[in-house]
Amino acid sequence: MKRFEEYEALMAELENCVPVELQDTLVRAQKKKMCREKIYRPFVGVAAAVFLFVLMVNFSTPIAYACSQVPILRELAEAVTFSPSLTDAVKNDYVQPMNLVQMDGEISVKVEYLIVDQKQVNVFYRLYSDVYENMNADPRVLSADGSAPPPCSYGVNDWDVPNGELQSINIDFVEENMPESLRLQLKIRDFSMSAQEAPTASVEEQFFNPQAPEEEEYIAEFDFLLEFDPQFTAVGKKIEVNQTVELEGQNITIVDVEIYPSHLRVNVMDDTENTAWLKRLDFYVETDWGMKFETISEGITATGTDGRPSLESFRAESNYFYEADKLKIVITGAEWLRKDMEKVYLNLETGENGGLPEGVSFLGAEKMKSGWLLKLKAVQRKENHFHQILTHKFYDAKGKEYEIRSWSSYNEDMEEGTEGIRYMIEEVPLANFHDTEVWLMPHYSHEWTAENPVVVVVQ
Repeated sequence: MKRFEEYEALMAELENCVPVELQDTLVRAQKKKMCREKIYRPFVGVAAAVFLFVLMVNFSTPIAYACSQVPILRELAEAVTFSPSLTDAVKNDYVQPMNLVQMDGEISVKVEYLIVDQKQVNVFYRLYSDVYENMNADPRVLSADGSAPPPCSYGVNDWDVPNGELQSINIDFVEENMPESLRLQLKIRDFSMSAQEAPTASVEEQFFNPQAPEEEEYIAEFDFLLEFDPQFTAVGKKIEVNQTVELEGQNITIVDVEIYPSHLRVNVMDDTENTAWLKRLDFYVETDWGMKFETISEGITATGTDGRPSLESFRAESNYFYEADKLKIVITGAEWLRKDMEKVYLNLETGENGGLPEGVSFLGAEKMKSGWLLKLKAVQRKENHFHQILTHKFYDAKGKEYEIRSWSSYNEDMEEGTEGIRYMIEEVPLANFHDTEVWLMPHYSHEWTAENPVVVVVQ
C-alpha cells in the first residue's frame, strides 16, 4: 500500500476518536502533508546565544491526543505540549517539515521540523546511536557564512532525552528579525558516561573546573546549513503602547507589545530616577472576551541589553491566533535589584556582609586548593523550584573581576515549625579566589506583590 493510502486508512480508523473541534485541523494537516512531500527538501534554521534557559509548561490534553493520531503531527504534538503557543502554531499549520540527516561514526542526527516566525525558531531533531545509550548536544549557532549571528538567546529543552526521541532547541532574536538562513553546529557528548563518572569525583573536582571542555570529550560533531522557507514564516504584529505605570515607587514605561505565533513580548523602559532595576515582571495578558495568556515561566522568559542589570523585554504565551479588539496587560508583581545592592560585601570567614537578597542567608564557605566554596540558603519560591541568587561575576578588594562558571542547588529537608516553608541550598565555587573579602553581584534584592493589579489597556 502506498503511503497516502496508508494515511487515508489511518484517518478512517481515527475518525471516531478525534474531537470534533479538531477535525478541521487534521484535514488541513493531511492536505498540507501531501503537498509538502512532493515539493520540499531539507532546510532548517536556528541562531546564536546570549541567555540560556529551559522551557517546561503544560498544555491541552485533547489537542495533544488528537494530533498524536496523525503521522505528521504525532510526535511533534507531544514535543510541544510544554508550550500553548507552539501547540497553536501546529494547529494552524505553522510547521516546516524537514528531513536533514547527517552521520559521524556511530552517531546520526536528523532534523525533522521547524516552527519559525520573525523573532524565534524552534528546531526539532533526534539523536541516534546503537553504541551510546544516552547523548546530549552542545549547540552553537552561526550565520550562514560562519560569522557571528545577530544577538540572540537560545536553550535546549532537556539534557537527558533518550536516543531516538524528539527534542528541540529554542532560538530567540533579541532585536533583529530572523535571517533567511543560519548554520547550526552540534557537538555530541556521551551523557551516560558523564553521569557514571560524576560520583567518583572529589568535591574539588566537581566544583572547580576553570578550563573549557576539551574537544576530546565530544564523540561526534555535526554542521548543518539551515534555510527557512518563507511560506512557513509568520509576520508579527507590533502595537505601540507608551504608557507609564508606577510599581512599588518605580516608574516603568510599557513601550510596545509584539505578537508572534511562538510568543508575545512586552517591551519596557525604566526611568533613570528609579532606585531599583527591574529583573522580572509578573503579569498576564487578557483579551477583551476573557481569555488569559500567562507568562512563560521557564525557558527564554526575558532579555535585556548587555551591560545593564535591568531586563527590557518579557515573554508571554501568544494570542496571535485569537481575535481581540483590546488586550489588557495585568501586572501582579515584580522582582527588583536595588541599585545600592549591585555589589554586596561578604567576609567568607565571618559571614559579615553588606546585605544579602531577601530570604537569603550565609551558611558558610570552605577554603580549598582551587578557591572558596560558598554556601547560601534561600527560601524556595515553589516546591522543587530553584532560582539563581548570584550573577556570574564577583570582585576582590582591588576591583579585579572574577567569573562564576557553575553552581549547584538542592532541596533542604523541611525544618520543624517552619509551617511549610521550603529552602534550597546553593553552592557557588569562587574559583582561583583566595582572599577572605569578596564583593558579590546579586541577581536580585527582593520580590514585590501588588496589592491591586496594575492594568494597562492595549487597543
